[in-house]
Amino acid sequence: MGLTMNALKKLKKVAKFEKIVLYPWAGVLKTIIEKLGRREYTCLICKKSMFKAAELVCKREGAGGIVTGESLGQKASQTLSNLGVTSHGVKIPILRPLLGFDKLEIEKTSKELGIWQERHAGVCNALPKHPRTRAIAGEVDELFNQLNVNEPILKNFRKTMEVRTFKEDLHSYLMRCKRYSQN
Repeated sequence: MGLTMNALKKLKKVAKFEKIVLYPWAGVLKTIIEKLGRREYTCLICKKSMFKAAELVCKREGAGGIVTGESLGQKASQTLSNLGVTSHGVKIPILRPLLGFDKLEIEKTSKELGIWQERHAGVCNALPKHPRTRAIAGEVDELFNQLNVNEPILKNFRKTMEVRTFKEDLHSYLMRCKRYSQN
């Protein structure tokens, strides 16, 4: 979490956002991993779930859109067809300002902004060996509904935390989230 919080501190200086809303994701991911029989869809169900969770946060906060760091083709969930699949049914606009950038352009820009970090926390342990790169929206929607992912999304939505100063008790919050995800 230290790497993530460092990145967010740097980003806050540049973007001048008022606050960060931390959303405890482990319980949602646990549901997806335990219930999804078709592992190749893990990333797509997870990304769609993230958008659904972000949609709830946006509605509560009065935000007009979801901003991502997605870059076309960088990951299996970021192929053109899968961007459409994961966005399908999301009612808040999804803004992807880095979509046309390649990895080197993103690194260069982040270095220019002073937010670059050589080490980062962006590795997921749930990544399937062969992720689906060309899914169909109806298929993913059906799997999403079968898994009843909305239940843990709503449950964890009630456990979000606002970070404004970075002096908040993040350790206690993370320990509570860890206990919740184990239940």
